[in-house]
Amino acid sequence: MITNKKVWFFLILCILGIVFFRGRDAFSVLEASAFLFSADKKEELLELAYDRNPKKGYTVYLKEGDAYVPYLVVSSGYGGKVLLLRRELLETTMPFNENESHMWARSQYGGYYEDSSIDQYLNGAFIGRFSQTVQAAIVHSDITITDKSSLGITGNSTIEISRKVFLLSLKELNGADSNASASEGETLPFFADDFNRRTAYLPNQEVNPYWTRTPETWETYTVFTIGPKGTGAGSADINSGVRPAFCLEGSTVYKQRSDLISGQTVFVIE
Repeated sequence: MITNKKVWFFLILCILGIVFFRGRDAFSVLEASAFLFSADKKEELLELAYDRNPKKGYTVYLKEGDAYVPYLVVSSGYGGKVLLLRRELLETTMPFNENESHMWARSQYGGYYEDSSIDQYLNGAFIGRFSQTVQAAIVHSDITITDKSSLGITGNSTIEISRKVFLLSLKELNGADSNASASEGETLPFFADDFNRRTAYLPNQEVNPYWTRTPETWETYTVFTIGPKGTGAGSADINSGVRPAFCLEGSTVYKQRSDLISGQTVFVIE
């Protein structure tokens, strides 16, 4: 049984074209009906996700300040939401946790993610780059992080925290297994299917290592990074690349635009 009112409307118009115009203008009526029917259809972000429709390019543009920036639509099922990951690293490298002395006491837990310098930046200055509409649309995500008690003892305890913007974990990025890392989340098929997708570039197209949110638990102040040659780790006070991630509802509407990049039609969230 047909219950969709739009479908009924479409069929009725077709029948009227055949009955009243005896087929002469039926095609015109059909064409106009199809246009009206399709024009009302909203294109939803869910359908751009890599695990739903990889042939569509799984990329959408969002405006940061005055510039539109490409984001990869990595997954349709990250806590029930659609996961976006910045395609390029931020233009400026930064420490995971600031420390002017560059000397860490074990009790300072420089490698702990919650309320780290980078955590505060992502949910403060960075999210402020977006319009108020986009900021409101970004949902809180429950992410798994290594518990502070695991640092310095190669522990594997984890906790969950809620964030709007966050870094992906070593596990999610399909990083190499290590006895000095806790399991934070699940490997994302986007990276499991192609190792090279982990590599990221600065806006000048220079490849650069970038932070994960996963501490190396041999110490209390080291954090895993992803680089062109694989997984690494560094002291939390050094500068490394930043690759923000966040989630939107699958029903978020996107548009097609051909005025952003010469010769290309791209998908955009306004």
